Amino acid sequence: MSTPPDSAPAPIDIDGFFQPRRAAFWLYLLLIAGGVHAVTLMTLTGFRVAPTTTLLGLAAWTLYTVPVLLFFRSLDLFEQYSKAGLALAFLWGGLGAVNLAIPANQAVFSLCAKLVSPEFSQAWGAAIAGPSDEEPLKLLGVVLLVLIARNQFRTVLSVMAFGAMAGLGFQVVEDFSYTLNGAFNSPSPDQVAPVVQMVIVRGIFCGLWSHTAYTAITAFGVGYFIVHRHQSFAKRLAVALAAFAFAWGLHSLWNSPLLAGLVPGPLGPLLLLPIKGGPAVLGLILLWRVARQEENAHLAQLAARFAPTDLVSPAELTAVGSFAERRRQRRALRATRGHAAARTLAKLQKAQLRLVMRYGRFGPEADVASLAQKIRDLRASLAAA
Repeated sequence: MSTPPDSAPAPIDIDGFFQPRRAAFWLYLLLIAGGVHAVTLMTLTGFRVAPTTTLLGLAAWTLYTVPVLLFFRSLDLFEQYSKAGLALAFLWGGLGAVNLAIPANQAVFSLCAKLVSPEFSQAWGAAIAGPSDEEPLKLLGVVLLVLIARNQFRTVLSVMAFGAMAGLGFQVVEDFSYTLNGAFNSPSPDQVAPVVQMVIVRGIFCGLWSHTAYTAITAFGVGYFIVHRHQSFAKRLAVALAAFAFAWGLHSLWNSPLLAGLVPGPLGPLLLLPIKGGPAVLGLILLWRVARQEENAHLAQLAARFAPTDLVSPAELTAVGSFAERRRQRRALRATRGHAAARTLAKLQKAQLRLVMRYGRFGPEADVASLAQKIRDLRASLAAA
C-alpha cells in the first residue's frame, strides 16, 4: 500500500463526535435509540423467562469483553484514537447493527425459502444472509462516525480500529442473544448450561475469527478510500470493494455447510473451526501490518516535526513511530531490570504517544503541560529505578 505524499499533515482542530449540525449525527442517534429499545426488551424478556441465564449471560459476556479491550489497549489504540469514538463504534455494533440485522436476516431467509426452497434456506440461508446483511450494517456505523468527525480519521489504521470495535460490539450482543435463545428453546430447566455452552462454542472456539475480524477488514477498505486521496478514485473504490468482498467471502464460508464433514470423528466440527476461520485471522493480521506500517511513518513524522527534544529525544523517535520497537524495548528492559522498570517504560511510551497525537491535532500551541510533566516524572523514575 502506497504512503500518502504527506504522512504528517498540518495540525488541525480535530472535530469532536458531538456534531448536531451534521445529519449523520442524528441518523446515528436515531438508529442507536432503536437498538437500545430492542436490546432492552430482549433483556427484560430474558429476566422474565430465564432470569438465571440472563444474569449469568450478562456477566459472562461482559467479562468476555474485558480481555479483548485489554488486548486493544496493549496495541496502544486507546492512546492514539478517541476513547469516546471507539466507545461509540462499540455501541453501534452492539445496538445499532444488531437491531437492524435481525429483521434483515429474517427477510433473506424468507426470500431464500420462497425463491429456491425451504431446504435451501435452512442449509445456505445463513451463508447468504449473514455476510450480506451484517457486514454492510456493521460498516454503516463506521461510515457514520467518519461522516460525523471526518478529521478524526487520518490514517487507515484509525478506521480499522473503529471497525474492530464495531465488530466486537456486534459479536458480544449477538452472542448474548444466542445465549437467551438457547435458554428459551431448551426443553431442560437448566439455566446455566446455555451460558456455558455459548461461551465455550461462540466465545472461545469462534471468537478469534468472528465479527471483530470481518469488520476490521471491511474498514481497511473504507480507510484506504478516505485517506489515500492521492490515488485515483477507481483504485480507491477497487480496494474498498475488494476488502468488503474478502470479508463477505470469509463470513459466508464460516456460515456455510461447504466444508461440513471434512474432518471426521466426534471432534470433527470443533477441529474444522480453525480451518474455516484461520483465513480471517491471517487476512486481518496482514492488513493490520500494512496499515500499521503506514501509521508508524505518520507517528514518526509527527514526532520529528512537533515534539520538543526534551520530551521526545532523537533516540526515542524510532520507538514513538514503531509499535514493534516499543514492545522490543519493553521486553529488553524487563529482561535486564525487571517488570517494574518495563511497566514504567510502557507508561512513558504511552505518554509520549499521547503527546505526539495532541501535537498532531492542535499544533505547536497545543496544551501539553500536564503530559510534559508526566513524561519528565516517568523519565526520572525510570532513571532512578
